[in-house]
Amino acid sequence: MNTPRYINPLTDFGFKKIFGNEDVMIAFLNDLLEPKSPIAHVLFLDKDELGLTKYERGVIYDLRCTCDDGSEVIVEMQNKGQLNFSDRIIYYLSRSISSQAEKGNTEWDYKLTPVYGVFFINFHLQGFKPQSIRTIQMKVNETGEVFNENLKAFTLELPGYRKMQESDCKSYMDYWLYNLANMETMTTPMPFQAQRPIFSKVGNISELVNMTEQEREIYNISLDSYRTNLSVMKNERAEGRAEGRAEGLAEGREEGREEKAVEMARAMLQDGESVEKIMRYTKLSREQIENI
Repeated sequence: MNTPRYINPLTDFGFKKIFGNEDVMIAFLNDLLEPKSPIAHVLFLDKDELGLTKYERGVIYDLRCTCDDGSEVIVEMQNKGQLNFSDRIIYYLSRSISSQAEKGNTEWDYKLTPVYGVFFINFHLQGFKPQSIRTIQMKVNETGEVFNENLKAFTLELPGYRKMQESDCKSYMDYWLYNLANMETMTTPMPFQAQRPIFSKVGNISELVNMTEQEREIYNISLDSYRTNLSVMKNERAEGRAEGRAEGLAEGREEGREEKAVEMARAMLQDGESVEKIMRYTKLSREQIENI
């Protein structure tokens, strides 16, 4: 079995080590947002969240930063599907929007700076057709016009990229998502460095041999937590399938018994048997028998 070359970017440690780098974050945001004026600087918020820690926050990892144009970006990795995930996206962005209110300033005119939510998801979004990149914003139903440019979210689905070849990738975002989805199993230099030199830096940041002893220890804890969470999710799915099969078999047996009872009742009715006797033999109700 080939030895992995890079860290797993779907772990808390790996995700923050890669996207906590300013150059990487700037390159990624410019490729995703395609702003009129390229982003030159980002300032990470809540720096304590970027610190290395032995404690995991489940399977949800996020970074927040502001760009040099004042816009705020929430970047999150999520490995496990969540109930009301679309509501959660709106909640996250709404909190950032509402925090822009200038308290005590009676002349504030509600002018907002953009807030973007970027959600890497290691699953296909439930209730929607699989889509590698999904852009979400407010639009007018009747005309399709964008109602407001200051609130926008992106969901980036990783599973499909594990089935792709490098040659299938055509856009910069394809390059990013392919590398993130497959990085843990790569044994050769990171692809697409010729097209986007930033991937050379991503590779250097991510190489296991470049980690300090302390980083390696923390990464192993993060990796163990990630694998444990994946195991729990697989067990939940397996239990759900087993429960579903059991319920299906039980329902099937019950339907089969009822069908046989109905057939028996029909035959007994044709032979002139009383309803009471048919009820006693078939366990059907009077109403069911009268409806046959």
